[in-house]
Amino acid sequence: MSIRFEVKGLDKVKAMLEELKRAAQSPHTAYDLVGQRMIAMQKRHFTKQEGPDGKAWDQLSPKTIARRRGGSAATTPRRRLGVAGVGRGVQILRDTGGMYRSMVYSVDNSGVEAGVPTTIPYAATHQFGDPKRNIPARPFIYINATEAKQLLTTFSKEVLRILEN
Repeated sequence: MSIRFEVKGLDKVKAMLEELKRAAQSPHTAYDLVGQRMIAMQKRHFTKQEGPDGKAWDQLSPKTIARRRGGSAATTPRRRLGVAGVGRGVQILRDTGGMYRSMVYSVDNSGVEAGVPTTIPYAATHQFGDPKRNIPARPFIYINATEAKQLLTTFSKEVLRILEN
């Protein structure tokens, strides 16, 4: 008694593996999409005015509010789904919008990075705080667990889309 197996459709599998190999060698398209999403997430952190633990940033001191452009005694109310810049008063870390607008990402074959260029020297002060000047840390560049899952899903879907073409 003998058993025979016949495998059909190997050409399709080989073609898919070649596409996967091509996508792995040059994942720029997938990384570019992830970079765009990362920037959108970082900007959402400004809007939500909260750190990676979901805890609200420390409010601005009255002295800081008084010297800010367009400042008033009341800060802008938090809006979970609001749009940055809506409402009256001052938004934390959004005095001129320089940091918010300067966020960039870069892509190479090993991955994607996002952040604020070193031309914005005060970004690190706000990200990490400065106890000597009584400036609390207000981290805005981070990826929390939910966002990491979203980015992985984005990347996976883009790789599958590449394979389907």
